[in-house]
Order: sequence, then structure tokens, then C-alpha cells
Amino acid sequence: HSDIVPPGDLSLWQSDPYQVRVEGEKIYGRGVEDNQHGIVSSILAVRAIIDSGLKPLRPIGIAIVADEETGSRYGLCYLLEKRRELFRDTDLIVVPDGGNETGTMIEVAEKSILWVRFTVLGKQCHASTPHKGKNSLTAAARLIVALEKIRENFDERDELFSPPISTFEPTKMEANVENVNTIPGKDVFYMDCRILPRFEVETVLERCREIAGEVGESLSVEIKVDIAHKEDAAPPTAADAPVVKSLSRAIRLVTGREARPMGIGGGTVAAFFRKAGLPAAVWCTSPDTAHQPNEYCLIPDILTDAKVFAAMAMEA
Repeated sequence: HSDIVPPGDLSLWQSDPYQVRVEGEKIYGRGVEDNQHGIVSSILAVRAIIDSGLKPLRPIGIAIVADEETGSRYGLCYLLEKRRELFRDTDLIVVPDGGNETGTMIEVAEKSILWVRFTVLGKQCHASTPHKGKNSLTAAARLIVALEKIRENFDERDELFSPPISTFEPTKMEANVENVNTIPGKDVFYMDCRILPRFEVETVLERCREIAGEVGESLSVEIKVDIAHKEDAAPPTAADAPVVKSLSRAIRLVTGREARPMGIGGGTVAAFFRKAGLPAAVWCTSPDTAHQPNEYCLIPDILTDAKVFAAMAMEA
């Protein structure tokens, strides 16, 4: 995918995130791993086959889409809806957007994704007269702590996935008042939930509402809970699917390593392929610095991945 996430706090970067910096075998910059690494390795594979004069034993296509970081409505989902004929049931679809440092993880399953928005409504007032208001920031802090109970409610494990549990993490908080001496009357924050497929997303959302109701009642504030984004887990790609077998053989041929199928908590466009009945595998060799300051990828990894993709294309 061609889109990237914002760089975050620029003070945490050692250089301009929008200027590519090469240091030894590392390429630094926002988006170089997620997902420009995958774009470059895919193009290099095709270029190498063309330059070699050899004819691939299967047709090759590269789909570069946008909007992956915000739901894919205008990216792969649009492509699958409007140009479904581009993809055949027999295609070996590899999404180069996730992996590990050794290139031995083939992602075949993803968790459900739920982004919950909590809006806490209190009463704004001067900070010197807290008895005249209701501090929405205090209530939001209490709610964040109370939401830790969700981990206990959905604590089952599935060793296919890494990590093997559902995760529930408060993330973004919207700005409230601009000055220090005002008690805020409205606070909005979000929680990122990555839920094992065995749990219903609606059940998690209902538990969020129950906890929010309890905190709101105890502090006499109103708390609204709604969905910012939701994506139910897609059916997994079978561990013995043709794409998994072909990719495993190519990895073995190029690196001598044995890869194994796994599930992840992150979301990729593979979920939309799977929902469309197209088995897809997610794979690349990755240092896992996506969304972090000083994001980087390794030049040798890009070249290795290109060789693996080329090997798949040249396999009968």
C-alpha cells in the first residue's frame, strides 16, 4: 500500500522522517518499512525476471493501493468491488506487509479490529472552583484504568497468533482546553482492540459500554461510546493453501529457512482478499519498526524478498 501513517512526535526522530536517509544497510524514513519495502521488493522481482530474459511460468501482477491505514474503503475494497475480474481463484496472492526479522513467519490469519471512541462530557469551569464543574479529564482517566477489566473478561489464548491474546490499548486522546487554569468539560479518547476471532466484536463493545456506564454513574458525568472503526476477522487462509506452500518453498530455496503459518493482531489488506474468497498470505522480512520513530528497513531484506517473489513466479 502506498499510504503511510503520520510521523508522530518529530522530536523522537533523529532525522527528517520525510527525507530518506541511508546509513549502512538501513534505510530510514516514515513508511520505508510500512509499506515501501514491499512495493520496492515486488517491483525488483519483476524487473529481475524481465532483465534475465526468462519467461515466468505464471502471470505476474502487482496491485499498489491506497487507504490501507484507514480502512481500505478507497483502496483494495474499491478495487475488489469494481475490478474483481483482475483476481482469479487460482492466483497466489502475497501481501508483503508483515513478517519477522528472519522471514520465517507466513501470516494466514488476523484478529478482529475494533476502534472504540469514548466521549466524556462533564462541566467546564475555572480550575480554582472545581466544585462548580465536573472534570471530564479526571473521569476519562478513571475510565481508562477501569477498562483494564476488559482484559480479564476476554483472556483466552490462541497460540496460532502472535501475541496469542486479545489486546485492548487506549491510544489517541483529542485535545481539550487550551489553557492550564480551566477544568475541561469534554474529553475524547480512543481504544484500539485486536480481538481473537473466537470472540464477537459486539460483545466487547457491550462490555465497554457497561464499564463506561459504571464510571459515568459514579462520577455523575455522561460517557458516550461509539465505533470509530470495525473490521470482523476474515476466514483464515488454510495452512496448506497453494499460496502458503509455494511461498514456503520459495523461502526455503532462497534462504534455506523453514517458514511456518501464523496469525497476527495487525490488520492488512489480506483480510479483504480472504473475505472475497481469495486465499492470501502476508509475508516479508521485516525488522518490525512500522509506526515507530526512526522507522527503517534493511536493503538486504528488500533484495531477499525480491528473490523469493521471483522464485514463486518461476515455479511451475
